[in-house]
Amino acid sequence: MDMPEGATAPARNLVAARLAAGLIQGLALYLLYLAADEKVWPATNGQIFAPLLFVALASPLGFILSIGNLRTRTLLCWVAGGTLLVAFLGWYDIWRGWPFEWNGTVAVPRIIPDPKLFAGTGAILFIAHALIAGGDHDRRFRATYPTHFDVSWKLGVQLALAVAFVVVFWGLLWLGAGLFNLVKLDFFEKLIEHRWFAIPVSALAVAGALHLADVRPALVRGTRTLALVLLSWLLPLMTAIALAFLGALLFTGLTPLWQTRSAASLLLVAAATLIILINATYQDGTEDRAVPRPFRYAGSAAALMLIPLSLLAAYALGLRVSQYGWSVDRIALGACVLIALGYAGGYSIAVFRKGPWLKFVEASNFAVALLGVAVLFSYFSPIADPARISVSSQMARLETGKIAPRKFDYNFLRWEGGRFGKAALENLRNWTGQDASYVRRQADAAAKSKFAFERSAATTNIADRITVYPKGRKLPNGFLEQGHWSNNGAGTPACFFADSHCDGFLLDADNDGREDILVVANNGYQAILFEQQPDGFWKSVGQIQAGLSCTGFLQAMEKGQFKLVPPAKTLRDISVMGRQIAIVPLQPDVPCPK
Repeated sequence: MDMPEGATAPARNLVAARLAAGLIQGLALYLLYLAADEKVWPATNGQIFAPLLFVALASPLGFILSIGNLRTRTLLCWVAGGTLLVAFLGWYDIWRGWPFEWNGTVAVPRIIPDPKLFAGTGAILFIAHALIAGGDHDRRFRATYPTHFDVSWKLGVQLALAVAFVVVFWGLLWLGAGLFNLVKLDFFEKLIEHRWFAIPVSALAVAGALHLADVRPALVRGTRTLALVLLSWLLPLMTAIALAFLGALLFTGLTPLWQTRSAASLLLVAAATLIILINATYQDGTEDRAVPRPFRYAGSAAALMLIPLSLLAAYALGLRVSQYGWSVDRIALGACVLIALGYAGGYSIAVFRKGPWLKFVEASNFAVALLGVAVLFSYFSPIADPARISVSSQMARLETGKIAPRKFDYNFLRWEGGRFGKAALENLRNWTGQDASYVRRQADAAAKSKFAFERSAATTNIADRITVYPKGRKLPNGFLEQGHWSNNGAGTPACFFADSHCDGFLLDADNDGREDILVVANNGYQAILFEQQPDGFWKSVGQIQAGLSCTGFLQAMEKGQFKLVPPAKTLRDISVMGRQIAIVPLQPDVPCPK
């Protein structure tokens, strides 16, 4: 794409401006890092730190990519608007989240936004920049499709080459450090490890790489052409796979599809792959570029298959929502389904519309790009905040009795509901409905939980992952339905929150006439004893440290070939295969001194 009139600048001034922006970005990021490391302002206030971080990341990059390619007025408006956009999204993400994070036993302010926001903001800025740059070049709101195609691919290749350049750049620096270390000189290694060096230099490297890719259009076009050719040759293969899959559904039915519990995600990935390959084959749509007939047939078939794939994904999502309500992940899938349906509708029209092959794809891509920006902004803003919507949905299910209090995921409110989940937990602490004492206890435990792996037993299906001994016995319902585990410093058995196996032994370890539960994981290397408290809450009270990992010990216990013998302390020891193994009592958590 040629530089627009009024946007050109002497080469030396252009490279100096871009490198200066990179240096300013590097210094700003280093100062923010230093504040976070030293725990001083603005890192003490996430609603200030997060916007500053987003502005430091996005605004200099926007300036580097815009200068020399946009008219001055457009550049100033875009950089200013983008700065306000990312600052608002960064601020809102901190505002709507849980107010603090846990560093051990100490609560610290939450200052870093959700990782998904970084990806989402990047996608918004990428699409918006491509649309604005194309429109500025053609002096119209909707640029010609070849212009949009050229601008978007140039931007993508620039960013990819910049990432590759920085990786190679740092590879060379570490190679140099290794060479100096061969002669016992470590000054170079110490230099590149300093953040005051590493962060500004990395930002300068990115700025330099973006400049080189911008002033070498032949390099960008060559890389783009190679990528498009390779991708276009994959279109017939992916089309055949998708067609065979849809044909197989006629014989298998949809039941196996729903049993995977990930059908919507996989279907959307398949649809996205077809969309990418169709565009790689169509390219800029110029009339002088003839697409071979086999590729046209494959492209048309792929465009039509987007409809059943998108509708199946929407149906799968609808089934999950009707059963379990909205969650944060399902709302994200809903946004993807909406965009996929937009592509499917536009591409299907393109197949049947008279004129050049798939010509309507051009208008469809522009419309869906605008839709994508709107959906992404809504998702990360108050308009369609997934935390707010999902918390409202789940609380409505609880209040209307669609889900029993003992099957409700209280930790969902803590770890995915943000400030809305926190408010819901506060309300549940005063619950007066069904199972009031249980609900209040679970809400209080979830609100106080410090680690994300403290998940609800109702959602982790631990009953399927624990083999109970003596054989024929079952774990108590209260144990299986418990949503929070107080470990008093002991590690939580992996089968409570991951797909692994444990053995559960019902025994009376403290000789009080009531059965306790000894959960053994990792082939005997971890064993935690749980005791039921007077209020019904199961709490870990003891542990065995690798004592059951010896060959044959666990197998002997599974056969019942063990006995409990009096120890010197409160909990009885386990005598197995002639060896006495102590169950060490656990002490309550003691907060660290301030």
